[in-house]
Amino acid sequence: MTEEPLNIIHLISNRTWGGGERYALDLCRRCAADGHSIAVVTRGIEAVDSRFAAAGFKPGHLPLGGPLDLVSPLQLARILNRLDAPVIVHTHNFKDARTALAARRLSRRPRQIHVVTTRHLARPADTGATAKATYAGLDAIVFVSETARRTFLSSSPAVDHGRLHVIHNSLLDTAAEHEPANADAPLRLLYCGRLCAEKGLHTLIEALEQMPAASWQLTVAGEGKGTYVLPLMRRCRQAGIDGKVDWAGPVDDIAPLLAAADAGIVPTVAPEAFGLSILEFMQAGMAVVTTDNGAQPELITAGENGILVPPSDSKALAAAIGDLIADRQLAAQLGASARRKALAVFGYDNFYKNITGIYRRCLSPDTRS
Repeated sequence: MTEEPLNIIHLISNRTWGGGERYALDLCRRCAADGHSIAVVTRGIEAVDSRFAAAGFKPGHLPLGGPLDLVSPLQLARILNRLDAPVIVHTHNFKDARTALAARRLSRRPRQIHVVTTRHLARPADTGATAKATYAGLDAIVFVSETARRTFLSSSPAVDHGRLHVIHNSLLDTAAEHEPANADAPLRLLYCGRLCAEKGLHTLIEALEQMPAASWQLTVAGEGKGTYVLPLMRRCRQAGIDGKVDWAGPVDDIAPLLAAADAGIVPTVAPEAFGLSILEFMQAGMAVVTTDNGAQPELITAGENGILVPPSDSKALAAAIGDLIADRQLAAQLGASARRKALAVFGYDNFYKNITGIYRRCLSPDTRS
């Protein structure tokens, strides 16, 4: 029997485009393709709205300003009151979850409004009274990794464990497998992500300073504040490697860069809740070198489909990259294994089945008292 279409509203309050926004957009696209009714509500930020608009979604706008914002719950409640069927409100942080829960209380049919939150961070849970009430009101909390769930629970929050779910992140568009470069050419390295201290780009630059410049070429895709990026550019010039580093800036379509690289480097210092760039590299069949803190070991098995190094250890990072330079066959083998795991374990169909399963479970009359 064909299941009834779902009515889903995503609340997205971030001011920049990142992994959580990519997660929401992919989910909107897939749900819409399956015939579900999708609405997106943002703060009216062009960097976010433009991506959804390009995919055919016209976002509505609310302030989504947090606990002092009284307008958003009222206006969201009016939106919910116009809908006759059950609704899933999917939020991507607990601030927006509180807005959704307040709107549910203000709506005319609160028992038909179900709130799901995805936790995109690896941080201990807040244990205050407000947080406790938020956790109690949510129908489900979805963690993008076991690491994210474990870190959340490390502060012993008052939360119903039956509403906690781990669904590993995924990407809707699987990258085509890249073509390895000539073994005599420099190893083509790719860094893709925010340019900030917690992502560890400075450790990568320090590692490359220790290596023969003729053996590698680095492309850096992403944007960051000048106070962080400009000193790194100066450092490259002073070390005489500025010609080996291509600062590509923010890139809308990463596929050409994936196709033109041999190895993806993710030198993150802060623990990753998942690591979407790692999965992008894996999908493309690239060898991955990343740090071993956070959820990275849930994706990468050292020596099998990538290389793990300690965070902030430029010598270990240089040694790992050096291994790939010295043994191109190793790089190819790691990349091929990474692609197989990405498709088999982190494929979007599996992710989508699990997420929509959570949605359906929320609609069960026994889900929430």
